[in-house]
Amino acid sequence: MENVPSVFHIRKSLSAKIIWTNAGIILLVFVSLIFAAVGINYQYTMKNEKQKMNIYISNTLSSVDNKLKDMGRVSLMTFSDRKTQEILREYDTYEYEKQLASVEYLKKQYTSLISIREDINSIFIFDLDSLIFWQDNLDSSQRIDYEMSVFLEQMEEWEKKERSLSGCRMVVGVQPEFMRYSAWRMENEYNKHCIYLVRQIKSFSPHEAIGHILLITNMEKIRESLNEYIYEDVSYTLLTEEGQIACSERAETMGQNMEAISPEIYRRIKGDSGIFESEWEGKNYLIAWQKSEYSGLILMMKKEIALITKDAMGFTGIMGVVFLLLLVFAAVLTGRSVKNNLRLLTELSDSMAHFNQKDMGRRFVVTTEDETGRLMASFNKMMDTLNQLIESEYESKIRLNEAQLKQQKTSLLYLKNQINPHFLYNTLDTIRIKAELNGDKEVSAMIMQMVNFFRLGVNADSEMVSVYHEIRLIQSYLNLMCYRYPALNCEYEIDESLLMVEMPNFILQPLVENSVMHGLRHVGYRGTIRLSVSRDGANPENIVIKVYDNGAGMSPEARKNLEDVLQSAGEDAGKEHEGAKKDDRRESRIEEDKHIGIVNVQKRLKIYYPDTAGLSYHDNPEGGVTVILIIKNNIEREDGKE
Repeated sequence: MENVPSVFHIRKSLSAKIIWTNAGIILLVFVSLIFAAVGINYQYTMKNEKQKMNIYISNTLSSVDNKLKDMGRVSLMTFSDRKTQEILREYDTYEYEKQLASVEYLKKQYTSLISIREDINSIFIFDLDSLIFWQDNLDSSQRIDYEMSVFLEQMEEWEKKERSLSGCRMVVGVQPEFMRYSAWRMENEYNKHCIYLVRQIKSFSPHEAIGHILLITNMEKIRESLNEYIYEDVSYTLLTEEGQIACSERAETMGQNMEAISPEIYRRIKGDSGIFESEWEGKNYLIAWQKSEYSGLILMMKKEIALITKDAMGFTGIMGVVFLLLLVFAAVLTGRSVKNNLRLLTELSDSMAHFNQKDMGRRFVVTTEDETGRLMASFNKMMDTLNQLIESEYESKIRLNEAQLKQQKTSLLYLKNQINPHFLYNTLDTIRIKAELNGDKEVSAMIMQMVNFFRLGVNADSEMVSVYHEIRLIQSYLNLMCYRYPALNCEYEIDESLLMVEMPNFILQPLVENSVMHGLRHVGYRGTIRLSVSRDGANPENIVIKVYDNGAGMSPEARKNLEDVLQSAGEDAGKEHEGAKKDDRRESRIEEDKHIGIVNVQKRLKIYYPDTAGLSYHDNPEGGVTVILIIKNNIEREDGKE
């Protein structure tokens, strides 16, 4: 007896050593996977962020360019309109009344053009010496004391710029000095700063300069385009080719030069596009930029690296929890696997250590050729030899032991059959959790509906269940059908005060299944199934249940056969099954077999509710069939029970 603790100590130590070794290896693998997943997720997040930045910049620059192109198209009207050309050439020679008429013409001609284009704030038309027409959406008026020749000389300088936008020259600056604006409008930096498009107007013949047209859009309009595609935690800066900040989320930086604010970033913005990491005001940013081929404007956007890392780590946290659960799951499986692998060796050791006469019939099934298999084979051979020696003396006892063994196996088989449903539910639930952890929400939801359906439909111990139980069963079934047939629409009209009323178990499911599989099959399972439960207005003790479908409906012949079957099933429900009557109704039995589910429901309804009509089918005006059944608040059976 003193050796027994040491034997168990060795056995436990061996199992523990193998389990802890495997657990250490699994832990190392999972930690490596977590680090690898973190790295891969960070790279994926960074790549995704770069793609989002590039898409935002491309779309936004395209929107800004479209505004500028629209302004350029408006400026072309001065070339195509002969009346405008005539006014520009001869405005100084007109009398005052004709000048007023010319201004009125220009107003009708160009005000309508900018009124339908919200991107254009102002339009100014000059001859060679003065401003002859203007229209400004900010209700501006001209400064009388301004020397217009100064601005005309400035426009001529702008005309010398190399880049041309649809024949115009683009300039970024503040609102024109010769206009007087409301002070409160100019407090907004985005109204104060603007983009000019200047075009020199030339006559048809002779081809010579006769004036200028100036179109203005303020930065508030540009800002709207920049904000249209923006997303969380990013900022933008719109630059000219010379590095001047045209528009930014920080209004105080507009008009400044990027080279003065951040020489390092300005130095790296070269070429057509790019993306890089750089420091900005003490923080690290991911900076992307792109230059417009049309306007030469450069749109730069940036997002803090710490925020990108935080986004990546958020998913990593979830992934870490998943890995931890998988680690625990793997450790448990490993422990069980080790114990299972050592179980046969342990049983053999225990059998030999505690061998007695009751173990003479013990045999091991040899399934392997390793050391354990050879030991078991030797043990079996030894037991066969011993049995041959004492077979005659202990034959009756051996048979008794074999009978007891069979009885034990029968009990185990019975227990296994009892456990199998729970094993099915637990296994399905494990698969559902695995699918949900893998991100497959739809499969997880389908399995959950399937588990609910089996639990509600198979594990009902009572003949009577609540209306609520039946509705839950129908909902699980229809949810599964909706996964199979996406065009299927399910509706419920339930009086909640009736949910606790008892009714026969598994009555509604065959009816709903019949509506889905037969009623909607010929219309491609496209339609509506509606389940309604309400109290009978004429008799409050009655509860009316309807199953509606808008499918193909039934032919007159099919309806006649079904009504005959239901009537026959109702008549037989309360009768004894007599052998003499079976032959008389053989043809009726054949027809009932075709509608076994509905016949079963009809018979059960007539048993529990003998005074009601049972099932009744009605055609719907829009197509399909509605089946109606009536139950009662209290069931009165023939045995007197309620």
